[in-house]
Amino acid sequence: MKTRIISGLVGTVVLFAVLLCPWTWVLTLVLAAAAAVAVYELLHNTGIVKSKLLLWGSMAFAALEVWAGNRAVELANHNYMLNPPLAVLLSVIKALPLLLPLAYTLFTLLLFVVFRKSFVWKGFGLTLYATVGFTALAALWDSPIFGVEYVLLPLVIAWMSDTGAYFTGVFFGKHKMAPVISPKKTWEGFFGGWVISVASTALYGVICNALRNPISSFRIDIVLFAVMAAVLAPLSVVGDLLASIIKRRCGIKDYGNLMPGHGGVMDRFDSVVFIAPLTYIALWLFG
Repeated sequence: MKTRIISGLVGTVVLFAVLLCPWTWVLTLVLAAAAAVAVYELLHNTGIVKSKLLLWGSMAFAALEVWAGNRAVELANHNYMLNPPLAVLLSVIKALPLLLPLAYTLFTLLLFVVFRKSFVWKGFGLTLYATVGFTALAALWDSPIFGVEYVLLPLVIAWMSDTGAYFTGVFFGKHKMAPVISPKKTWEGFFGGWVISVASTALYGVICNALRNPISSFRIDIVLFAVMAAVLAPLSVVGDLLASIIKRRCGIKDYGNLMPGHGGVMDRFDSVVFIAPLTYIALWLFG
């Protein structure tokens, strides 16, 4: 537990250092790297790394898709007066978030035709699973509508649900939730984490409003944040259970050892990548 707490504090400091960095491309780069590492962890632990071409192609796609998602959202919300060649280049960049998955699908199909191995499609699915969540986080970052507060939103919802469930389960847990998949999860922990996630997300909204410039007319809708947490916190548990199923089938405890006591990127972001796209969609519809 001591190692877990120290590692968590260090990770939190690094996270806020990246979020508060004046160069916005730093966070995009970190998210792109995290997506590539997450894909590596998934393919490595499921044994799909025996196809090096698929491994490196999948990691490259994950990193590029995160970068493209960030750039496309930022560019789509600005009007630039450019000469024809640059205007064409701008249009291509805007289309990259759609073109890259198409290219990756064709790449995967080609590998399947050549090698005739079913693991190619398993790698394809696992890669998309990790990539979409990190791309949603990157899209939230550089959007003029959203910003740093919204990048943290799915993290607050998922991580506070996980933390609340852990401590509630330790002190009050009696009824096993999914003993075959995750023996330590309890229903008491589930509901405790749900309540703590909703309360923490509402408090997070209050803090964000308090830190904003007093003359700014923009204010976060705290009720919306709380409602989103009420809906998404249980879904974050689903993401955690899906990741646990993969780990159990692969016979591993953690996806990696990047953070002592916490595991790898997927161990920390398994529930986040599951709800981040839903967070993005909900904010576009109701934010």
